[in-house]
Amino acid sequence: MTEMISAFLPLAMMVLMLSLGLRLDPGEARRALRSPRALFVGLGVQLIGLPFMAFAVSRGLGLAPALSAGLMLVAASPGGVTSNYAALLARGSVGLSVAMTLVTSLAAPLTLPLVLLAASVTVPGAAGLWKISLAMSAVALGPILAGVVAARVAPGIAARISRRLDPVARLLFLGIVLATFWQNWGAMGQAFSAVGGAVTLFALLTPALAFAAGRAARLAAAERRTVMVEATMQNVAITIFVASVLMGEAGLAIPGLIYAVEMNLVALLLIGGAHLAARRRAAGQAA
Repeated sequence: MTEMISAFLPLAMMVLMLSLGLRLDPGEARRALRSPRALFVGLGVQLIGLPFMAFAVSRGLGLAPALSAGLMLVAASPGGVTSNYAALLARGSVGLSVAMTLVTSLAAPLTLPLVLLAASVTVPGAAGLWKISLAMSAVALGPILAGVVAARVAPGIAARISRRLDPVARLLFLGIVLATFWQNWGAMGQAFSAVGGAVTLFALLTPALAFAAGRAARLAAAERRTVMVEATMQNVAITIFVASVLMGEAGLAIPGLIYAVEMNLVALLLIGGAHLAARRRAAGQAA
């Protein structure tokens, strides 16, 4: 069963990343670049702030090395496949969301191994680091670029493929999560008591950090909400793939499994808060 799961994960990841590439609109990303400050703030939060925060939470709560490595994997993963839609629901800037997802996904083959190395997560030498980087390029970077190019060259065909591929991608993501649950079922209960609090703290601090950075940089409210959503919605499928297949330690995926649930709850709170604030503004203007 473990061998079947290990064989399934890379193929599932490639389909997920192709689906993401087909949905990303480079035009939206270009519009975000016209006001690059928000993009730079968002990337700073996601690529630098989150790994530092995960490291601080791990050390502060005294997590075991394996669980600490799992939390670092979550922090180092790129933006999630549903973050653009969540940003739209939260009344954020879709262009900024697309740009952040695109940049963090394309950079992941380089940034994720470097974060692991900087955090002293055990990676078997330079060969192990290169293995992660090359494999990430094959299963993430390649399919995303193929999807983006296809959408640019043949938008009509790409849109039809995307509509049909989207439900398949969602099922594959569910399959990745369930397969990893299956692999780690025996250890989940004990691991949750050991790492659940740390993951919850990280999930709550993430949007708080994004809000503080956006406020300090004087971003518009829609841009702040977007950075908060993007920082919260991580690509947990990448976390699981790196842990289970590339590092050969399925137990490292346990923090990611817990975070997959909690990040969606936090995103719902952000969406609800945005709609509540909009209603209050509308009521104030009507009065």
